[in-house]
Amino acid sequence: MTGKKDLTRRNFFSYVFMGSSLLAGLSLLTYYMMQYLFPSANKKPTRKVYITTTDKIASGKSFKFKDLKGGNITVTNTGKEFIALSTKCTHLGCQVFWKKDAKVFYCPCHEGYFSPKGEVMKGPPPKPLDSYKVEVIDKAIYIHIDEVFRDRA
Repeated sequence: MTGKKDLTRRNFFSYVFMGSSLLAGLSLLTYYMMQYLFPSANKKPTRKVYITTTDKIASGKSFKFKDLKGGNITVTNTGKEFIALSTKCTHLGCQVFWKKDAKVFYCPCHEGYFSPKGEVMKGPPPKPLDSYKVEVIDKAIYIHIDEVFRDRA
């Protein structure tokens, strides 16, 4: 006897399973370590954009403007807070409109209805309207919008 063991099928698959588990664990550890070392690579850069002052949007009213990409955004004063929503329908990109009587956003393309907070109430839209973080500083209203990068050729 030379002290050498033959590699059985059971031992082979056991080694393969342990090796692949070790590789998966090391990969996961590397991923989280990179997330920890380079956290800013995960976040989209945003820009805080001044919109208007709080006294210009009465309770129950809204203010419309264009974002940095040319899309329409509505800032609404609910009386308790300010909410900023995109007016682009999440179904096919049609323009949604505020119906004052029903107090809903309405998409005329396929009869989509959204609540004042942008949640889908009825119709084919697959998800809520895009919302933006609103910040009020000394009666000034700001919203956080994703940065726009353009090639400068």
